[in-house]
Amino acid sequence: MRLNHAEINGVHIALPPSVGVVMTQVIDVYNPNPYDVAIRAMRGQVTIADKYTLPIDFRAPGDGLWLASGTTTTVRIPVTIPMPLALAIGHETVTSNVVPFRVIGKADVTATRTFQLEKDDYSVDAQGTFTRQQLQIALGGAVF
Repeated sequence: MRLNHAEINGVHIALPPSVGVVMTQVIDVYNPNPYDVAIRAMRGQVTIADKYTLPIDFRAPGDGLWLASGTTTTVRIPVTIPMPLALAIGHETVTSNVVPFRVIGKADVTATRTFQLEKDDYSVDAQGTFTRQQLQIALGGAVF
């Protein structure tokens, strides 16, 4: 697995009332096996700006996101950053063009569509950045 990049995709509104900024981690996953493999779930945490930690709890739809053998597949893992935290990150990174983040977690995978061999807790540890401008656009320019 290799972290390609992250995207700030806009604002998420949910019930009970909460507002947050959606950060999608774009991960390139190479499957070197001669058989297909599925990612069923991913859990862990993302640390933003070396100090703010948010949980990751991704569940793939159906029987998982299938990765074809011998190819690289792009997987998108969304994380919602609560609005107060997004504003704090914006304030603290005012002198930087990029915001660093690190993803640490475990993925549950299934090998072969036929035999459905499951392996849980495949380790993931990757680092990347997103631009402060992406955050600023998602927040509508608030307090920048």
